[in-house]
Amino acid sequence: MGRFDQAVARGRRLAEARMRDTCQFRRKTGTSTNPATGKITPVYANGYAGKCRLKQPSPTAAPATVGEAVVVMVGVEVHIPMGAAPVPQTGDECVITASTGDPDLVGRVFVVDAPHRHADATARRLKVKERTS
Repeated sequence: MGRFDQAVARGRRLAEARMRDTCQFRRKTGTSTNPATGKITPVYANGYAGKCRLKQPSPTAAPATVGEAVVVMVGVEVHIPMGAAPVPQTGDECVITASTGDPDLVGRVFVVDAPHRHADATARRLKVKERTS
């Protein structure tokens, strides 16, 4: 292994050491209707589950219209190990399942806005958005 490869491997180890939270990615595969109540609920296929780090690069928010509701979308990044599989895709959801630094993050859902493509990155940094209202 050359010096560059050693540096990348070291960077990945350091990046993973900062991933102190855990998350579960999921992809909507359809819906299910409760015959008694008529309530429609989404059906998901689970993806990567494991360590992650949530980071807000800049404190910006923008209003967006979803159906008939106006919601505020906040830009955030979810960092996961480069070897994480399957690789999350645009539209997948990320649910924070545990957080050592901020217990209020547990249960929050983020939607992947853009996948990460970078060969020598120390972590897979996914652009995500959280609905806050």
